Amino acid sequence: MEVTITARHAKFTDAMKEIALEKAHHLERYFHHLKKIEVILDIEGDKDYRVEMIASGVRGHVLVAHNSAQTALAALDQVVEKMERQLVKLKEKLTSRHVVSGEKALRFEKPGEGSGLDERSNSD
Repeated sequence: MEVTITARHAKFTDAMKEIALEKAHHLERYFHHLKKIEVILDIEGDKDYRVEMIASGVRGHVLVAHNSAQTALAALDQVVEKMERQLVKLKEKLTSRHVVSGEKALRFEKPGEGSGLDERSNSD
């Protein structure tokens, strides 16, 4: 998986970029079909930091999460949490489509509450 860290409108420390890289690699635990993750660190105004994360999946799925906070680390943590939720939801969506062909849903009925077919056949 390819991870790109980009800093805009400011210089971020190498330690901050390394933390962002580690957190991006951590997302592979939630969905292992990721091709690329791009993390964009930015300063919004004078005080707020903005982090945007773009994840590209194997089948063309693109997920985007962004957030602003007073510290870059807080914004990064919140973006990672959003991306984790999106990846889990995507994985559930993709895996729920695999249904065994020919399998019917089972219906459970209380005794005595049948369709009435058995009662008519025994009333001869």
